[in-house]
Amino acid sequence: MFNLKFLFVILLCFAAEFTLSAQKYRNGRQEFGLMIGGSNYFGDIAPEIVFKETKIAGGIFFKNNHSSFFSSKYFLNYARISGSDKNFKANQYRNISFFSDIYELGYDLEFNFKPFGMNVNDKPTTTYVFAGFNLFFFNPKTKLANGDRVSLQRFGTEGQILNDKRKYALIQPALNLGLGYKFNAGKKWDIGAEIGFRKTFTDYLDDTKGNYTDYAALNAKQGGTAVDLSQPQTTQGKPPIDNGTMRGDSHLKDWYFVMGITISFRNVTTFCHHPF
Repeated sequence: MFNLKFLFVILLCFAAEFTLSAQKYRNGRQEFGLMIGGSNYFGDIAPEIVFKETKIAGGIFFKNNHSSFFSSKYFLNYARISGSDKNFKANQYRNISFFSDIYELGYDLEFNFKPFGMNVNDKPTTTYVFAGFNLFFFNPKTKLANGDRVSLQRFGTEGQILNDKRKYALIQPALNLGLGYKFNAGKKWDIGAEIGFRKTFTDYLDDTKGNYTDYAALNAKQGGTAVDLSQPQTTQGKPPIDNGTMRGDSHLKDWYFVMGITISFRNVTTFCHHPF
């Protein structure tokens, strides 16, 4: 009987501790969320950010909050980027333009500057930074004079086909770096705003990297569409640019960025996390 009473007291103490501990922590380590915003890029056709080229971006994500300071985020995003030589007086002669849809699958590790989202004593708002990586698919395109949209990679605009070189891959890795701000919108919802920069390892987001190829040889082997895409200034009656002239800066890789508003719903499954 004594052992049963002792066991009962132990169980009551444990239950009380469990309840107090559970009250100290918010429900929901996991979050499911949406992001909607804009995207842009800088590279050979945009040596500076051109804000009017900003296009729509959006995505979904799952986040696991390891603590009040660290979170892992897994995301699937869509973004569109574009650029045109018309935006820069020094490059207008080239007459190159492009657009590309980007689909990225990635991971970010977030760090909150203030304790957030786990303990009821945590702050209701915080700024945060994140770093991670992703794999993205892209396919630079442009419009012909008749309005048709064509994929630039398959024409080898810098002589890849003409010179029997390998075409650039349309699936590439990137490193993610960014920062944001978020706040509690009730117990189950978080709202934020963030901007993330993507450091790519390709210079072909805009299909422009190296030197001009031989105009006559390209025309003879691939025809008029290929040379129009390689040297679009010729469609305006301007003469071809000499073989070997720099078309893009091969020493600088392209970047793109995604910014937006995020809203996420916390999984409300109750958990108990002992503070010690």
